[in-house]
Amino acid sequence: MMQFLANNIALLLIIIIAAAGLLMPYITARRFGPQVDSQTAVQLINKQNALVVDVRANKDFRKGHIARAVNMPADEIQGRLAELSKERPIVLVDQTGVLSRTVSRLLRGVGFKEVYVLESGLLGWQRDKMPLSS
Repeated sequence: MMQFLANNIALLLIIIIAAAGLLMPYITARRFGPQVDSQTAVQLINKQNALVVDVRANKDFRKGHIARAVNMPADEIQGRLAELSKERPIVLVDQTGVLSRTVSRLLRGVGFKEVYVLESGLLGWQRDKMPLSS
């Protein structure tokens, strides 16, 4: 058995890396909550009355944002949790989706159940030719 492992170390490394790659979406979803694409976000907004929370800085929000989004910069959101309903789905938005994952973890940690991260953030939203308000 040891001889087989020694002779096939590259093959074993490829198997381990492939398994890790397959598990990453599951691990990410468990840690930060589900990510949704633009179309799914629109369905959440229209059919489930999801609140879009833009976690970018105020100046970036003013340059353009999703219609009816609420601006709660990531560095202020912990002090503004009372403004959010745990009963309403929340779609978190930032420029790329990275900052939203951190905020998602915070919200899920304090009891928010339906928290979604807009995949690729506003860059993905614009890539999908979705409108912005200013």
